[in-house]
Amino acid sequence: MSALLAEQHRVLVWLHVILAIYWLGPDWGVYVTSRYVVRPDLPVAERRRFLQAALGIDIVPRSCLILLLPVGLLLAGNLGLSPFSRGLLALLWLAFVAWLLLSWRVHFGTPGALTQRLRAVDYAIRLLLGAAAMLAGLWSLVVSPLFGAQWLAAKVVGWGLLVYFGLALRHVMGGWAAGFARLEREGSNPDTEAVFSGAIRRARPLVYLFWGLSASLAYLGVVKPF
Repeated sequence: MSALLAEQHRVLVWLHVILAIYWLGPDWGVYVTSRYVVRPDLPVAERRRFLQAALGIDIVPRSCLILLLPVGLLLAGNLGLSPFSRGLLALLWLAFVAWLLLSWRVHFGTPGALTQRLRAVDYAIRLLLGAAAMLAGLWSLVVSPLFGAQWLAAKVVGWGLLVYFGLALRHVMGGWAAGFARLEREGSNPDTEAVFSGAIRRARPLVYLFWGLSASLAYLGVVKPF
């Protein structure tokens, strides 16, 4: 590895670490903030503010999740472990940047039919890319070495799993919109509050799995045990 490439590689390692920090740190903020959304002793307006805060924070880990894979593939390419050529990596980067901009448009865009269609596109991208990453990694681990190291293949599988964990969490928490509509109509009552408490109860194990898998992927990247 030339001196210039080695310096670029160190910058990419730094960027990879920064993305991991800003992925997990704000994710903790979303988790803590969401616990106030479900508190029946708080006024509805205050609970809405906590929900808006959680949604505002959430764009940071969502963005980091999108960027972690292409940065990781660049690092793998520098180490000779990636199956992708430089030209194909450049195309992949363009695709992931386009996906990032799409996710920002969905997050910051005004509610409406266009935003709903773009949200559906973003959801489909996550389904397809998550499945593709898991299949590619498993193929490399079990059938034929697509990636140059097993730990890297395992990390690709893990990234795909994280995408699906994120979709599962989004599905679980999606009922909160209906819960707030009921709060506005009926006020706080046991049935309405069960919508919030049930969602946070179902989300909790998914969050723990998400964090545990994230720590495991960091371990694979640093220790490279196999």
